[in-house]
Amino acid sequence: MAREDTIRLEQQGYTNIGKQILYHEDPSNSLTLDEIKALYHDGKFIPSQKAVLNFGNTKSTFWIRIVYQDNTGSGGFVVVDAPNLEYVDYYIVGGNGSAKLIRAGSLRAKTEGVIANNNFIFSLPEPVKANDIKEIYLRVKTNNFMLLPIKVVTHQTYISGSSWKEHLESIYIGVLITLLLFNIFLYISLHERMYLFYGLYLLAGFVYLVLYLRGYGYLAGYDFRLIINKYPHVFLALSSMSGILFSWKFLNLQVLIPRIKPVYYIMMGLGLVLMVVSLLGYKSTAASMIQYTTVFISIGLGIAGIASWRYGHRPAKFYMLAWFFRVFGVILVNLNLIGILEVRDYTFEIFPITTTIEMLLLAFALGDRYSMLISSERNARERIMQLVQTHNQRLEYVVEERTLKLSETIVELESSNRVKDKLFSIVAHDLRTPFNSLQSIFSLKDMGVLNYDELDMLLNANRKNIDQMRLTLDNLLFWAKDQMKQVSVQFTEFDLKKLSEVLMLVYEPIAHSKNIKLELNAIGENIVYADENQVKLVLRNLLDNAVKFSPEDNKISINLVRQAKGLRVAVHNVVLNIAEAKIAIERGDDNKPKANGDELGTGLGLQLCREYTKANGSELRQTVVGNGIELYFFLSGSSNTPAA
Repeated sequence: MAREDTIRLEQQGYTNIGKQILYHEDPSNSLTLDEIKALYHDGKFIPSQKAVLNFGNTKSTFWIRIVYQDNTGSGGFVVVDAPNLEYVDYYIVGGNGSAKLIRAGSLRAKTEGVIANNNFIFSLPEPVKANDIKEIYLRVKTNNFMLLPIKVVTHQTYISGSSWKEHLESIYIGVLITLLLFNIFLYISLHERMYLFYGLYLLAGFVYLVLYLRGYGYLAGYDFRLIINKYPHVFLALSSMSGILFSWKFLNLQVLIPRIKPVYYIMMGLGLVLMVVSLLGYKSTAASMIQYTTVFISIGLGIAGIASWRYGHRPAKFYMLAWFFRVFGVILVNLNLIGILEVRDYTFEIFPITTTIEMLLLAFALGDRYSMLISSERNARERIMQLVQTHNQRLEYVVEERTLKLSETIVELESSNRVKDKLFSIVAHDLRTPFNSLQSIFSLKDMGVLNYDELDMLLNANRKNIDQMRLTLDNLLFWAKDQMKQVSVQFTEFDLKKLSEVLMLVYEPIAHSKNIKLELNAIGENIVYADENQVKLVLRNLLDNAVKFSPEDNKISINLVRQAKGLRVAVHNVVLNIAEAKIAIERGDDNKPKANGDELGTGLGLQLCREYTKANGSELRQTVVGNGIELYFFLSGSSNTPAA
């Protein structure tokens, strides 16, 4: 039979009696007291080697046998100092072998004969005679880690011995409540989500640590205590996810270290899985998951704090210190749970204390961040004051400068009036005549004078006018935007050969009407880096002018040649009078030479060509090649190579 010690009540202080008792594991959860007594007499009970029994995460039932002697005459208590045990049955064995049963536990209603607050206190039976030896049994079961700190004490010893724990717990409970209320006030005042996440982190952590682990859920009533003890790890999961969201916001990781986002998704996923497992009622499985998820999340958030601090986020220094205490507490608790460190009474206070310190340091971090924002605002106000103080000194200079600009503006307005007159002339000539022609055609059609073939012939004959109207409108649109300073150069890489092929298809019918052949000569790579829309407009105007001013039965060519300066883009066409054409191109006004079809240019197209080639880092130039004129410019092949 295993050895057991008789506990003398008068000699017993407020200490755990684990090393003085015997226990037996019942994996079937079905043994009765009589069967347990028989097993005891058969020597099946095991003596405990530790002051606090640590049975790990198990679903087995454990029977504990306690033998004591009461010579005080005042009685005492059996204290099971673990508030979250689900089922605790207390058997008092009488002298005739009969037993009295008192049921208790975190998932049971209140029962007479037991004080179920943040621990379970059972009264010892009064001795019948002096030196009477009594035996009692405890039957304990829970779907979680089972740690059993058991004490057998007199009334006086219990009152004096438990006071240190109550004082300690009142301190960190008061700190957590104060932080929670203050943070709620900050969130209502500032409406910043960071304080919402911090408040949820505090609230869920408070429920798990204080109301569940330390057993103060009874203060909120039986129903609430039942919910907490049935789904405790839901609150731990909620606390973890709130802490992750708070860290992401506080450390400014979206800006500083965006590549760490997948790690945060993994941590949030672990918290969500833990919550689902707990809600489904797998309390033991959730307890096992906590050992790994809390370590991973704590270390992950600590590393994120270090990285944020290295990127220059000053408030992260308090954050790092806070997470050091969190990691320290998590590691210590896990070492106790797996049996590497022996469980003591203070073990149950490690996690609440380190968490309270962590919460305080996070509050300091928030305060440091707020101080930094106030300092930045103060510096901004000082800079504004300096600007106001120097404003009067700069005012005279500004007035003088604006007077000069006003003079320049007057000159520009005079020039603008000239441009306006020119624009009216352009619109009158290039738009009114084609519109009149089209109006005449449709009038004849409405009068029934034209048959289908005649209408088709006239419309095809006027297609050139319609294309000219479209180009003129495009030029006017770009010119107007440029005058309103709304045009900006959007550089992209594109294939100029493909763009030229599309434009040639557009002008093919017009050129065919004059028996003019369009030719594209493109050698090598034709990728350029420029504003595609502006280059397209330049080529359209050059092609339009070439078709317009070339005599019949000739050829117009677009030549794309890669040179050291970049891609040389040239449009070549034959003209009747080279000297007159050169003068007209140089002037870029209305006095351009007329082609065989009496077509007259506006000058606006060439003006836009010059402006847009300049905007793309080049210059529109001309040269004489035989009996023709060639207009050309250069385009860069990449963003690193400027055009000539």
